[in-house]
Amino acid sequence: MKILSHRILVLFFASFAVAVGIVPAEDEGYRTFTDIKGRTLEAIVVSKTDTAVNLLIKGRENPTEVALKVLSRKDQEFLRSWVPPEVPSTELKKLFLQKCRTLTVRELLELRGYESFKFTFANNSLIIPGLLNGKKARFLVDTGAHNTILHDAFAKEAGCRMGPYDEVVAGVGGTAPAAYTKVDRIQLGETLLLDKKLLCTDLTNGLPAGSKPKEDAIIGGGLLARLDAVISYRERLIFLRPDLGDKPEVGDDQAGPKDSQFDFRIFKLKDGTTIRGKLVAKNESGTGITIELVNGDKRGFTVDRFKPDDELLIRRWSEDAVAFERNCRDLTVKDLLNIRSYQSFETERKGNHIYVEGALNGQKAKFLVDTGADGSLFNIGSANQYRCEVGPMDQWVYGIGGRAPAAVTKFKSIAVGKTLIENRRILSADFSSRNSVGIYGGDFMRELDAVITYREMRLFLRQR
Repeated sequence: MKILSHRILVLFFASFAVAVGIVPAEDEGYRTFTDIKGRTLEAIVVSKTDTAVNLLIKGRENPTEVALKVLSRKDQEFLRSWVPPEVPSTELKKLFLQKCRTLTVRELLELRGYESFKFTFANNSLIIPGLLNGKKARFLVDTGAHNTILHDAFAKEAGCRMGPYDEVVAGVGGTAPAAYTKVDRIQLGETLLLDKKLLCTDLTNGLPAGSKPKEDAIIGGGLLARLDAVISYRERLIFLRPDLGDKPEVGDDQAGPKDSQFDFRIFKLKDGTTIRGKLVAKNESGTGITIELVNGDKRGFTVDRFKPDDELLIRRWSEDAVAFERNCRDLTVKDLLNIRSYQSFETERKGNHIYVEGALNGQKAKFLVDTGADGSLFNIGSANQYRCEVGPMDQWVYGIGGRAPAAVTKFKSIAVGKTLIENRRILSADFSSRNSVGIYGGDFMRELDAVITYREMRLFLRQR
């Protein structure tokens, strides 16, 4: 965006004053600015550079870039010391929503220091890759699991030091013996977890003979909460904060006093290396970029060196968009999804489990939000209480505690807000469920494009 010339700005000030007059300065976030000829207007500072300022003028939808030299000395002094507010004003927030509405959840979160991981579906469960003691591992993302748990056969292969099987883990199928094991290192992208004491058990427990588990380890609710996890079914991505691991990549000692760790994101190259930095320039052809690293060094790269997702973000980047992106990062996931026809629900955390309020067959009910469950499931006592049609116990469900008999169950409706699942059949089993009528599983969340946020403690659903 080009800076307005002195002549154009004078005309702008004059015409604006005649058209709308002066707005009282007490309006939220607005300040009276004066040009060098004494003309005034009311505006909010959006962003600034050494030579110009972006002003959101009262009554206008888009900001205007103004050269500092055409403003009064008092305004110039004010702008030299101006820093962005921690919480944008109402008017600025409206502007950022307007300008940032095209951002994906991924783009928003990566502006806030998150790293994204593509997950694959195993039926309706979520699997992400990682390393355990340097060995490649498949991690099941399981909001319904209280703790992080390893498959014992894999733990042995990865060289973990295992104790006696004198512990117990519980699941839908009952209980199973477990042992504590010492894990030197877990790596999920740039997130490092060091020297952990975790439970391990036989994850094939209850499965047909010769079956192999779909996962080598389960990431439970405790770890997901610690890393401020966000799960987006539509984007097929999970987001974690590497700085909340045991070895933060970016610390206060690495960034300058005026820098923020959120200015730096993780770029992934095709050769498998990663870089934490910020994109500061792009050549005219769009084939080359400059990235400023955390330590202040600048490095040049060709765009084709980056993995496809990062290459796309780089090609979409422009200097004109930077100011808005910096402000967009202050938006919440709720802000972003509310303008995309998602419904937002507060979740309740009990221990490491999360629950959401809804209704079963028109009666109030609470559901356990469980990404590790391929299919939603009722407690059979609740199914009968809520007048579902419960069939004979001639089916089986499988969980960490083995298998348990189950019954095909027909319900009229499950509602969470205005999202509605009607006239479906799921299974019911006899399992402990003091806090809920059952499990809201991966099948429903996949159908409704669910987004789960631990930091905001919300579940977002959208009826397609």
